Amino acid sequence: MEIIRNELSESTRSKENLKTSELRYRRLFETAKDGILLLNAVTGEITDVNPFLIELLGYSLEELLGKELWEISPFKDAIENKFAFQELRQKKYIRYEELPLETKSGKRVEVEFVSNLYEVNGQEVIQCNIRDISERKLAKDSLRKANSDLSLLVAELQKHDQEIKMVNRMNDLLQACKTKEEAYQVIGLAIGEIFPGQCGGLAILHDSANYLETFAQWGDEPALKPIFSLEDCWAMRRGQQHVVLDPQTSIMCTHFLRNPQKGYLCIPLVVQGDTLGLLNIDLPAGMDSEHELSWRQLFLTVGEGIKLSLSNIKLREMMRDQATHDPLTGLFNRRYLSDTLPRELNHARRSNSKTCVVMLDIDHFKHFNDTYGHEAGDLMLRELGWILKGNIRKSDIACRYGGEEFVLVLLDTTIEDCQEHLKKIIEKVKAQQIRFGGQLLRSMSLSIGVVEASESVMDADELLVAADKAMYAAKHAGRDCIILYRDMEKTSL
Repeated sequence: MEIIRNELSESTRSKENLKTSELRYRRLFETAKDGILLLNAVTGEITDVNPFLIELLGYSLEELLGKELWEISPFKDAIENKFAFQELRQKKYIRYEELPLETKSGKRVEVEFVSNLYEVNGQEVIQCNIRDISERKLAKDSLRKANSDLSLLVAELQKHDQEIKMVNRMNDLLQACKTKEEAYQVIGLAIGEIFPGQCGGLAILHDSANYLETFAQWGDEPALKPIFSLEDCWAMRRGQQHVVLDPQTSIMCTHFLRNPQKGYLCIPLVVQGDTLGLLNIDLPAGMDSEHELSWRQLFLTVGEGIKLSLSNIKLREMMRDQATHDPLTGLFNRRYLSDTLPRELNHARRSNSKTCVVMLDIDHFKHFNDTYGHEAGDLMLRELGWILKGNIRKSDIACRYGGEEFVLVLLDTTIEDCQEHLKKIIEKVKAQQIRFGGQLLRSMSLSIGVVEASESVMDADELLVAADKAMYAAKHAGRDCIILYRDMEKTSL
């Protein structure tokens, strides 16, 4: 009897413990902050749903109980439930870290879905724990977007830094350029590097200010005409940048080789009222307004550096020209001759070539000045300078030596060829008709002395002295003639 009482007592305690455990589980089930779904492990029917999941999905308990999981709208499209159900039965565990569900109201929620299969009183039961991770997913997506935005910002900053380095490099190279031609080459290469894939060009205003000439182009194909009028460009007409976003609906410039198929930007290059030329480039396609504005600002920055550099080169060339040229005739001056003649003579010695130095003087120039006045005399000097410059090669040198005296340096020329060439110049000088104040002035004649550089006479000063002696010999011989220094040497011997 005692044994029976003990067994009954033990059974009673077990039932009470089980009841207590069930109550504890039920309390947890009802108050859990995660959704809990119980399924029949054989049929997949929903046997119980806790309040949190009912509130999360928006369905009533009656709408869920007795339904197979894959019949319920939130799970119908979320997972292939029948296959997942079979997999769960085999593995007894399945997990989805991020599973999108749709509530009855159509709201989308992200959940973590964990299913376990276990036995209760000899029966297999499936418990699905469903945790709402929408806020966590939102925070994760926000963090991912922030990281993506940061990466884009870093890439933009790196790109901007690289562009600034290329612009600075271009400006450094432009500062080192000695001529406009060097600068044009640097500009073409630099802009092609800074704005890859974009076509455009640099056109410079001619000294006459009547037209522009294209000196540099970049991109896959030439964009600008070789020569065009200021009227062909709206930027040059208005003195400010001209932007075309859509060629079909905008006022177009007419300085292109082909009609542009996309937008472009023209910038006039103006420094302190002095118009230097024009920069043109086509706009990149598919760029939003913010990036397009940044891109345009970069091109304007490039244009600022270019126009200042070209202006400095122009100023340096002007100062160099003033330092080496005679302002009245436009010929080289005595200073330039002193610097250049020794160098040319050294080159002639190394190359074993002939060089002739010519000294010439306008006959009776003082009397001409006294008769017609200094303005007429200046006109005569300019006319002679024009004739001399127009009748020698680019490699030769024509200088105003002082007053009415001029010097020619004819390179790679024998004294015989030099003499024949001078005769032609004399004919053109005599044939030149000069009018001043409505009056036809008398024609010019020249006294000319010529010396050929030789092994015995290669010094620049000696050659100039010899040419000067020959010129004065021509004056003493009656003027209007050519005297060769070598003939004077023969006579003195």
